[in-house]
Amino acid sequence: MRRTILSILLIMMALPLMANVMGDSIAGTTPSRISYVDSAYRKGTWQQVSVDDRRQFIKHLQDSINALPFDTTRDKDYWRRAIVNGEWSFFTDPTAKKPGLLNLAYKAYKFYSKAFNNYDTAYVVGISKDFKVMLINNNWLDSYGGMIADKDMKVFMHSDINSSVGLHFSYMGIGYTYMFDLDNVFGGDPTRHAKWEMSFATSRFSFEAYHSRNTGLVTIERFGDYNNKRRAINDFGGLSQRTWGFDLYYFFNHRKYSQAAAYSYSKIQKRSAGSFIAGFLVSTQNVDVDFTTLPDDMKDYLPDGGERLYYKYHHRSYCFLLGYAYNWVFNPKWLFNVTVAPSIGWNHSFDDSVDGKRDMPAVDLRGRLGLVYNIRNFFFGLQFVIDAHLYHSKYHNFINSQEDLTFNAGFRF
Repeated sequence: MRRTILSILLIMMALPLMANVMGDSIAGTTPSRISYVDSAYRKGTWQQVSVDDRRQFIKHLQDSINALPFDTTRDKDYWRRAIVNGEWSFFTDPTAKKPGLLNLAYKAYKFYSKAFNNYDTAYVVGISKDFKVMLINNNWLDSYGGMIADKDMKVFMHSDINSSVGLHFSYMGIGYTYMFDLDNVFGGDPTRHAKWEMSFATSRFSFEAYHSRNTGLVTIERFGDYNNKRRAINDFGGLSQRTWGFDLYYFFNHRKYSQAAAYSYSKIQKRSAGSFIAGFLVSTQNVDVDFTTLPDDMKDYLPDGGERLYYKYHHRSYCFLLGYAYNWVFNPKWLFNVTVAPSIGWNHSFDDSVDGKRDMPAVDLRGRLGLVYNIRNFFFGLQFVIDAHLYHSKYHNFINSQEDLTFNAGFRF
């Protein structure tokens, strides 16, 4: 804390000096020389240092801050002095004595690191920085399609692309993300779609939970034979979707493969490696389709002359997941990931669903593509995720899916 305050004060004191130097440079004159006191803990003498190179001057400020006295004696009060000076590394320092609760937390962290976050360092290495800040741009849409009413009519619909931006901040494994809707801020439209996600990954396991809803307008690309099987209508407001779920899966080759290197940027994959994946997932899909607002000429294309105008696909699936993931390190700074994880299991539809309460086979699919560029403590990422769920009964085949594209740019410190 004290170092942070002194850093701010030193930078504020340096700004006028930097301005003078830059002014001299613009005017074509020889940069002046600036006097300052080097830390008495190192030399205790005055020096004249040229600041024609701004990097040299900034480096001197940093050296001065680092030279502040800090007693590193590993006694019982070291942890207090470390917190005051912003030396959070004391928590993972085995030589630092810690009070009861902190010591218990350290032992739990040590056990976790050994049991669940252990890698072959020839393939995967950890990041030495504990803090991470990241800018996020997320773009996603929902898609719906299949055969309805005795599998007699083909329908395909999709929402508009929903864009949001946000900021993520994390310390070690704890993080917080805040996002806001660009359509709501710049377009003035009320928020009719929302998405919430949470994930946690170790070397062995990955856990993901999610929830989304969409009550906005959709485009009907295919409506049976209407309009010669071409786009039918752009602004259809009779569809709403709500979904939630979670999945947990295990990486068999967890010593050499890191999912975190591709998607959470907390590891570095040094050599290419892949791993089989196995786990389970639970998901609930609730899709309402109300065709009563369609023009009359479109309703005529519905089965049975348009007698049925409302369809609801409300079901929950319990599936076993089996897939494969691969990290391709095609350059020391670049990583490309492919993850394919289909699942099969049991699907239960609810009383209000189009077929009523019944059990049926369940088939879900989750796929990922990830591209990462690391340069020193900076990282840039591109992620594409598709999550699809099938409702399959005697009379209906209906798939709803979400396609998600995310751009990330961040810094570790």
